[in-house]
Amino acid sequence: MKIWLKLLIGTIAGILAAFFLPDAWSNILIIEQLSTVAINIGRYILFPLVFFSVVTGIHTLIQKKKAGGILGRSVLYMVIISALLSVFGTVSVLLLSPERIPVFIQESSHIDLPGFYETIQTIFPKNFFSVIFQDGNQILPLFMMAVLIGFNMNFDKVITRPSVQLFESLAGVFRHINSFIIELMGFFMFPMAWFITEQIISTAEIEVFRQMLFAILADIMILVFIIYPIILYFVTGRRNPYKWIYAALAPTLAALASGDSLFSLSLQMKNSSANMGSKPEASSVSLPLLAVFGKAGTAMITGISFIVILKSYSSLGLNLSGVIWVSTFAFLSSFIVGPFPGTGVFVSVSLLCSIYGRGIEEGYLILKPVLPILFSASVMMDSLTTSLISMVVSRNTELHEEIPFGKFK
Repeated sequence: MKIWLKLLIGTIAGILAAFFLPDAWSNILIIEQLSTVAINIGRYILFPLVFFSVVTGIHTLIQKKKAGGILGRSVLYMVIISALLSVFGTVSVLLLSPERIPVFIQESSHIDLPGFYETIQTIFPKNFFSVIFQDGNQILPLFMMAVLIGFNMNFDKVITRPSVQLFESLAGVFRHINSFIIELMGFFMFPMAWFITEQIISTAEIEVFRQMLFAILADIMILVFIIYPIILYFVTGRRNPYKWIYAALAPTLAALASGDSLFSLSLQMKNSSANMGSKPEASSVSLPLLAVFGKAGTAMITGISFIVILKSYSSLGLNLSGVIWVSTFAFLSSFIVGPFPGTGVFVSVSLLCSIYGRGIEEGYLILKPVLPILFSASVMMDSLTTSLISMVVSRNTELHEEIPFGKFK
C-alpha cells in the first residue's frame, strides 16, 4: 500500500473518531497526549538522520562540485517563493475582504524570540558537542555542524576514508530506521487527526472566523492547483506539473495532521528520493536547510492573519505603503521562526503586532480559537513548498532522476 494512502486512511479514521465516538471516549487531554507521543515517535531519529545525511551529502556534493549549486539555489528559490507568497497572501485577503473579527478578551501570551546574539550562540556554542544536546526544535545548529564536518572530509582521502565510510554507514542505518517508522505513520495519523478535529469542533467561536478561513482555503487551492503547477510546468521542461504535487502528497498530509514541520521532514527525507526523484546527496542537504528557513506558507498566512487583525481593530483601510509594509515584514519574519516547527505563524503574527504597535500589540490573541487550523495550514504549505523547491533544485543541478508515476511509494 502506498505511503500516502496509509496516511490518508489514518487521517480519515481520526476525523471520524472525533465526530462519532461517544464523548466519554473523547477525553481531550488523553487524545492530546497520544498525539504528542505520535509526533515524538515520528521525529525520534530525525536529528541523527539529518546529521549523518548532511555530512555525507556535503562530502559527495563537493566531490561532484555541486555543493555551491545546491546551497545557493536552495536559498535563492526559497527567498523568491517566500516573497511571492507574502505578497499573494496580503493582496488576496484585501481582495476577498473577510469580515472583521470581534475582539475577544484573551489571556496574554508571552513569547520569547531568540535575538541575533542568542541565535549565533546557539549555532556556535562554546562546546562543539553541546550542539547535539540542544533543544529538540533547533535543527539549524546540527545542520551547521554537519556542513562544517562535510566540507572538511575531502582534504586527504587516505586520512578521511575511514570517517567517510563510518558516516555513510550510519547514514544508511538511520535511513533504514526512518523507513521503518514511516511504514507505521498511518497509525500515528489517527491520534493527530483526532486531536486537531476535536480542537476545531469544540471551538464555539469558529463561525466568527468563517470568512477568514475561507480566504486561507481559497489561497491554498489557487496555489496548489493553479500557481504552483504553472511554475512547475516551465521549470521542469513542460512536464505534467501535477505529477510532482502528487509525489509530495505523503509529507503534505503528515504536515497537515501533525502541524509540525520536523515531523513531516522525516517523511520528506525518504519521499524526496523515492517519489520526487532527487538524489540523496542533494535532498539531504537542501531539505533541512529549507525546513529551517523555507516558511513561505507561514509568510502567506501571517500576511492574511495580520490584515484581518488590522481590520478588526480599525475601520481604516490599507494604502499601498501599508500593503508593502505587511508583505515585507511577513516575508522577513518567516526566516526567524525556524525554532518553532509548529507555532511559527503565531510567533510571526505576534511579532508583526508588536512592531506595528498603535494599540494592537496584543491583537494576535484574537486568533487563539483558530490556531490549530492556522498551524496545520501553514505547516502544510511550508512542507509542500519545500518539497517542490528541493526537487527543482536537484533537477537544475543535474542530481535528479525521473521516477515513473506507477512506481511512486
